[in-house]
Amino acid sequence: MERVTPEALALTLAVQEEIIQRSDEARRLRHLQVERAQYEAELAQRRYLKVDPDNRLVASVLEAEWNAKLRALEEARAIEERYNQSDQQQVSEEERADIEEIPERFHQFWNDPKTTARQRKRAVRLLIEDVTVRKAEQIVAHIRFKGGATQTITVPLPPPFAQSRLTSPETLVAMDRLLEEYTDAEVAEQLNQQGYRTFDGLLFQRTHVYQLRRHHGLADRYARLQTQGMITAEKLAHSYGVTAQTIWRWYRQGRIAGARYNDRGSCLFLPKARQPFLTDSK
Repeated sequence: MERVTPEALALTLAVQEEIIQRSDEARRLRHLQVERAQYEAELAQRRYLKVDPDNRLVASVLEAEWNAKLRALEEARAIEERYNQSDQQQVSEEERADIEEIPERFHQFWNDPKTTARQRKRAVRLLIEDVTVRKAEQIVAHIRFKGGATQTITVPLPPPFAQSRLTSPETLVAMDRLLEEYTDAEVAEQLNQQGYRTFDGLLFQRTHVYQLRRHHGLADRYARLQTQGMITAEKLAHSYGVTAQTIWRWYRQGRIAGARYNDRGSCLFLPKARQPFLTDSK
């Protein structure tokens, strides 16, 4: 929207003033043509009125000449009226002040967070007459604005569709690192906080993380905790000689260490020998 600038509007006003000056000159010339036609018609009328009525041949010629001059006068008047109505009018000082404020108002409108994409599209349609697009090694767009101004812009070709849907390697590395400590939903939250987005610019959701780690073969939280030697509540309960319900009660009481591996709260636990708080007491 850099085309809507004070300089551009100043140039527009200058051009308009030049057009108005030329229109004034054209209006003056058209009025002179009307005055000349009127003079010639009045002169033809006087010649006709002075002729001897008995000289019918001369009277007939002068009457025809008079009628021709009257038609020429009417035609000149019609042309003057038609073109005078279509001429542009002088811009008032108040109108000029309003026009000079347009760039600032337009930029405020364009950058306002409340302005919707639909409203921006409508504004663009008011500014642009047409766009011609040519695709070669890059996309070349020829833009013609209302009023005749033009601009040519070039845009790199987008990547192939399949490639455009690929998640960046940086995002996958960050996801792999976060899966060491977080569940899928927590990984999504961390990615969003760190400024990562999906391939189409959306915020990450738990399902995005789930699908991406499966597609790219990233180990889930459960497998990572197992690699660290953590076990299920049932296995830990067997080593203590208690039930799995007791293990869960101890975990909620903070008496044993465990880690969640999904967003439903399921956990794996450190084996008995590595438990920092509880040994054989029940």
